Amino acid sequence: MAEYLKVVFPYRREVWIDGEPAAWTQTVCQVDAGWYTVTLAPPPDFAPECQRVEVIDTLPTAPLIVEFTLKEPGP
Repeated sequence: MAEYLKVVFPYRREVWIDGEPAAWTQTVCQVDAGWYTVTLAPPPDFAPECQRVEVIDTLPTAPLIVEFTLKEPGP
């Protein structure tokens, strides 16, 4: 069954699902129901490094939201 997720990050960035390019941030992506590892393309200026999420019971108008934040610069 079709499910939907949307990855949020302050900048436009390619979204990788299970290690493969799949979408862009701020857009809704269609996937099958199930568990996925979601991360962003380099540079690695985001946190967390990746997120393991279960996508189930979503709609195109109510996707699962996966949020990444901008990593604080080191000293």
